Amino acid sequence: MSLDRPNLISFQSLRRILLSVLTAFILLKLISSLVGTFDRPQIQGKFELYQTNLVLVASEWKPTEDLEGLGALQTSIVGTDILKSATQQYQNARSSDVLAIEKLKTSLAGLGSAESNANTKESLALQTNLINKTIAAAQLEIERIDLRIGILQAANKQPEQAIVTWHKVITDASRSTSKNVAASLIGIWQKSPSIDRNTLPQIKAEITTNFDGWFRDRILTQVYTDLDDRPELDKLAIAEQLKAKNALIKLALITIPRVLLGVSGVFLLVFFIVRLIIIAIQQRKERSVPEILLAHLNPWQTPWDWEIVWQVFVVGFFFVGQFLLPAIFSILVEPATLTTRGQGLYVFSSYVLMASLGIGVLFLSIKSYMPLPPDWFKFNWRSNWLLWGIGGYLIATPIVIVVSLINDKIWHGQGGSNPLLQIVLEGRDSTALVLFFVTAAVAAPLFEEFLFRGFLLPSLTRYVPVWGAIAISGLVFGVAHLSLSEILPLTTLGIILGIVYVRTRNLLAPMLLHSLWNSTTLASLFILGSGN
Repeated sequence: MSLDRPNLISFQSLRRILLSVLTAFILLKLISSLVGTFDRPQIQGKFELYQTNLVLVASEWKPTEDLEGLGALQTSIVGTDILKSATQQYQNARSSDVLAIEKLKTSLAGLGSAESNANTKESLALQTNLINKTIAAAQLEIERIDLRIGILQAANKQPEQAIVTWHKVITDASRSTSKNVAASLIGIWQKSPSIDRNTLPQIKAEITTNFDGWFRDRILTQVYTDLDDRPELDKLAIAEQLKAKNALIKLALITIPRVLLGVSGVFLLVFFIVRLIIIAIQQRKERSVPEILLAHLNPWQTPWDWEIVWQVFVVGFFFVGQFLLPAIFSILVEPATLTTRGQGLYVFSSYVLMASLGIGVLFLSIKSYMPLPPDWFKFNWRSNWLLWGIGGYLIATPIVIVVSLINDKIWHGQGGSNPLLQIVLEGRDSTALVLFFVTAAVAAPLFEEFLFRGFLLPSLTRYVPVWGAIAISGLVFGVAHLSLSEILPLTTLGIILGIVYVRTRNLLAPMLLHSLWNSTTLASLFILGSGN
């Protein structure tokens, strides 16, 4: 016995040293990743512009006599002053990009003034190159936005203002394509248009290459009007009505469920609050309000200490997900060079592998403590998990929406987003979309709820009250997604997931809530992307 003890102490000390080193590297990586998202645009900005484009298309729909009743639906979804609101949306997006460029230039100036040696010069060069590429991309996006703002101004009977906007593009643009397109638009909308039958094919090719949807149709309408080409105008009008009707259907599929879910969530939340007040009144002599609130928040019997939790998350989640697998995959493949289908397969396979390794580390870490108390990692198919999962999703919808609105005021469209959302929004490959959906709506809820709610939250109740464990696990859940702008809304979602799990002691309930959340988000992005 006396001979084994020094070896045991030595092993524990070595494990702590290794975990401490890994923790230091992981903290540096986390901070670097989060800071790296500071100047990146949110997917919300793209989402809003895609929705604005779809609204513009839908606004052109003119219901026939048998569909006149849908006119009210069109007005409620599209609004009234469409051109003004669309212009404002594009101007907001432009302001966000301008702000991002200013921040990037400040970061670039900081790198230029930083002291460097042989070991850091290469790193500084890489960072400088990345920032310059990001600035160039943002500048191109501003040029693209300015071209469209001009079209919106022209459509709103402000051709002089539109021409001023396009002249500014010619003066400030960094690429010749933007300058040429702006010059063509000026030629189309000036008082004496410079378009004739000979230049029409070139103009149409340029329009088709650089514009789509409502913007392309507005330019073509102006061109055919200048040429007095009635057959082409009629053909364009017929195609436009078909696209407008389809756009209205897509907007309805996005907007109506969101409104219904939000309203249902508000009613359900009010119901629970009223029910809680009634219980508090009935039991005011027996229990205080805090006691009633905490009545179901019973801690778990946790057989392991904080070092096991530390080990599982440092090794099984962050090291595997942030260091090991990225290093392996960087040798095998470069994700940026993959097709959309390749990216779908890459995301799915890398996530499943990460989840498998993470669960493996968790199992090995707690194996010696088995059998566990009966309320650990519980899956009870016969309980009311469906009601809690769906009810939790309904309540989460209005709460997270309100938090997201506050969050938008803080970040002003910056702070980064999950890159998967961008791929889904712009993806057109059905196989890739299925892989993304399986990853986000099946694999992620299973793994993340098993780890964050099934393991982390109960483990924390050994050291902090249950409400504290819910808050801490929710915060770790938000930070783990590595986007500054998503920490607040995802932490809110994580807290709701934690409350649902604590009340049900059944992992099926938060897994269902998580799956519903990711599924509806992906469905909205897919519908929106397909409409553009």
